[in-house]
Amino acid sequence: MKALVLGGTGFIGRRLVANLLSGGHEVALATSGKSTNPFGNKVSTITVDRFSGESLSRAFSGDGYYDVAFDTIGYRSIDVKNSLDALDGKTGKYVYISSAAVYAGSSGVLTEDHFDPAKLENSESGLEKTYHEGKQVSEAYIVRNASVPYAIARFPNVMGYDDSTMRFQEHISRLMNGEEFHFQEPEGRRNCVWVEDAGKFLEWLGTTANEGIFNGACPDALKASGFIGKMAEALGTNPRLTYGGEKSNSRYSAITDFILSVKKAEERGFRFHETSEWIGKEARRAREYGKASPNSPEYASKLFP
Repeated sequence: MKALVLGGTGFIGRRLVANLLSGGHEVALATSGKSTNPFGNKVSTITVDRFSGESLSRAFSGDGYYDVAFDTIGYRSIDVKNSLDALDGKTGKYVYISSAAVYAGSSGVLTEDHFDPAKLENSESGLEKTYHEGKQVSEAYIVRNASVPYAIARFPNVMGYDDSTMRFQEHISRLMNGEEFHFQEPEGRRNCVWVEDAGKFLEWLGTTANEGIFNGACPDALKASGFIGKMAEALGTNPRLTYGGEKSNSRYSAITDFILSVKKAEERGFRFHETSEWIGKEARRAREYGKASPNSPEYASKLFP
């Protein structure tokens, strides 16, 4: 199988590409060239500005064809539209990374049906002003306009030692420095997803017959203090945790439960790891690696300041 990966040198994209290569697939990276390609001559590369329709059209104007195209950095509907237009007739399937942010305003245990992009109103303006709007409208555009089979993966916080948002490294650094973590009460529970599972899940969606919308997350849910406690245990430190008041100083904190159900993916045969199976290893790697991240810039923060 020949695969195209838009954003294949980023935090999740690198794991996706590694899994595709391990599976014996031919991979082409479409990248801005701002991040190092860690795969060398194992992949072919296409230099393109992901956020320019003209650049995308030019990059894919030839006769090349891809069995599946993975879009790991589409944040607005205009970006998705430009990608689908440029790849029209040049791919057999489109796999898109979305986000749990599409469930904004919801709480509890969230199945894929809690947000139906087909029912989203005013969804083709291309003028989304926030990250969650961008993901919602992008999903709506795919569902309504994709001319090929598609799969959409909705991820919550993606955790790993080299997180491009620096959330994970920030928490490790604060633990090592003995800083206090403060939480509102009551704390809500949430689940995350291990970056290695995110890469495997995308590869699975793209190389199997699975289509449609899927949540992708650890099957267990924890309070933010629970995540931090597991990190601290792996690092051999005692976390300083306080409670009460109106604000939390952890970016993993949630006021209410916000838990993605992965029943649909599990029923199709995909297994996500529980948090305790990987968080200790990632915490120790983050301590050794430091606060730096080898990833491309976090484009979402630039598009939605």
